[in-house]
Amino acid sequence: MLYSFMSDLIRCGPCGYADKNRNAEKWCTVCEEGLCTDCEQVHKSIRTTRNHRLISTDDFRQIKNISISLTCKEHDKRLELYCKTHDVAVCLGCVPSNHRTCSDVMTLDKAAENAKRSTALADLEDTLTIALQNVQQLNNDRAAALENLDGQKQTIKNAVNDTRAKIMKKLDDLEEKLLFELETQHGKCKSELSKLLNRLKNSAGNLNSLKEQTSQLKSFASDIQLFLGTRQINETAFNEVESVKERIKDVENYEINLQLYPSIIAIMNETGQLGGNIN
Repeated sequence: MLYSFMSDLIRCGPCGYADKNRNAEKWCTVCEEGLCTDCEQVHKSIRTTRNHRLISTDDFRQIKNISISLTCKEHDKRLELYCKTHDVAVCLGCVPSNHRTCSDVMTLDKAAENAKRSTALADLEDTLTIALQNVQQLNNDRAAALENLDGQKQTIKNAVNDTRAKIMKKLDDLEEKLLFELETQHGKCKSELSKLLNRLKNSAGNLNSLKEQTSQLKSFASDIQLFLGTRQINETAFNEVESVKERIKDVENYEINLQLYPSIIAIMNETGQLGGNIN
């Protein structure tokens, strides 16, 4: 089989065998080689080849890349016969070994008569048409599934973002509420302690004043004045101290603490992901 596909040209096989380089005009489907105009005439004039089917090289280009084997795989000989019993093309070497008892072995040419109108070809065409329809349907289904998959991905992303926004808003609200409670509690404790400090400051001022009075009485008063003043100042000082003690007894040692709810702690410690597995 001598032909060339360079520049999509098909060379004449017999001319190539004779070291001539001529383009083919016809293609012999039996010999599987190109023929120039002169070799075509010779081909038609020889008894053994005159009935070979010739097609134009343009028609051959339509089928040149379709792989159709005309050679027996077992004996490496040309397929020339057809066994109807086994529905298989065979070579001359196949008959004695595998088809000796078959009564319906015929020439491949005879079997191939009206091949274009055969039920086998019609069945093949129907099979391919149905197969293509099925493949196209599957392709459409998978394309739709891919589009749905993209949509599902976006839906989940939107849900995650929406959930995150809700969680953040909830945390902001909880933070605002908690900080408000903190500010209130802090202000309350601070107010009580400030009142106590002012009271202690006043008490300290009163006691200092009593101390100053005692010192002055000691230095300048008569014995009777000192005697009476000592007892009166002592009573006043005692009342002041008792008042301070009473005040301190009712005042707590203020502390501000935060105790998180167990559910919040569980979210931080136990929650490993926002949602269930994505599958």
